[in-house]
Amino acid sequence: MKRQFSWVVAVLVLLALPAGPALAQQKLDAELKGITTVGVVVEDLSSQAAACGLKQDAIETAASKILTDSGLKVVRNSDNDTYVYLNVQTTSLPTGLCVSRYDVYLYTHTTARLSYQAAPVLVQVSLIHEGGLAGGSAAGHGTSVVRSLMQYVDQVAGRIRRANASQ
Repeated sequence: MKRQFSWVVAVLVLLALPAGPALAQQKLDAELKGITTVGVVVEDLSSQAAACGLKQDAIETAASKILTDSGLKVVRNSDNDTYVYLNVQTTSLPTGLCVSRYDVYLYTHTTARLSYQAAPVLVQVSLIHEGGLAGGSAAGHGTSVVRSLMQYVDQVAGRIRRANASQ
């Protein structure tokens, strides 16, 4: 009987709480609904990344194609509003082994009132983040990293597409 009473009290307390502002989180990926244009920014690659077969233009072109094919308008080299940011950090060993940490982010900007400031300020918001680690010989390393990056870009595009398709 005691357990049932605790449950009833908890429900009554929750019902008595004042309702907060409505959030768009009622549906999966609601924060992505309405995105129709994205920028694409690829962080500058190091000379080690280039030696391991990575090319900034190739990454940017491949990402832009995936996003465009998903129905999004793409603005290259733009981080003004909502954008896909790709970052690859590569190191190589004298043995020829290449190791890369790669990340794909979907960022946007908004204003928010911070608890320690009176006026709203512009903030960057990370909506999606995916990342991984790859290692291998220089001969196939770039191809492997780009393939993994593009799988993540495709996931981002798919989530935006599904969010915009849901009513």
